Amino acid sequence: MIYFFILFNLVVDRCVIIAILILIKQPMERKMIKDQTQAEALMSLQHIKYHSTIYSIIKHVSKSGMTRHISFFYIEDNEPHYITNKISDLLGYRMNKHHDALVVGGCGMDMAFSVVNNLEDQLNSCLRTPKHKLKSRIM
Repeated sequence: MIYFFILFNLVVDRCVIIAILILIKQPMERKMIKDQTQAEALMSLQHIKYHSTIYSIIKHVSKSGMTRHISFFYIEDNEPHYITNKISDLLGYRMNKHHDALVVGGCGMDMAFSVVNNLEDQLNSCLRTPKHKLKSRIM
């Protein structure tokens, strides 16, 4: 009986150690996945040309006016390119399930311009020579 108890304790201790290692490893994997999605979003958004206009559609405003759901796109060669998901990946905005838009909080200023300005800053900070000057238009 004592041998079984010692063996059981070793198995439990080993499982605990494995669980601790998984918990330690998990945030590292999440960070790597987040970095990878940010890099992919950055690579796809770098194709936006200098002085491009980023159009935004405000799909929903909360009753209090403190939260807006906004989607973004730009037009190149007479075709719209929707970039809402890429902006979410790069800048860390949360996506809305129902409106396919970013959830942007705040009031007292143009929140669509704020997102486009943050996008421009992020794109220019990742490049050696700043080459993005984006305009914002609300539709």
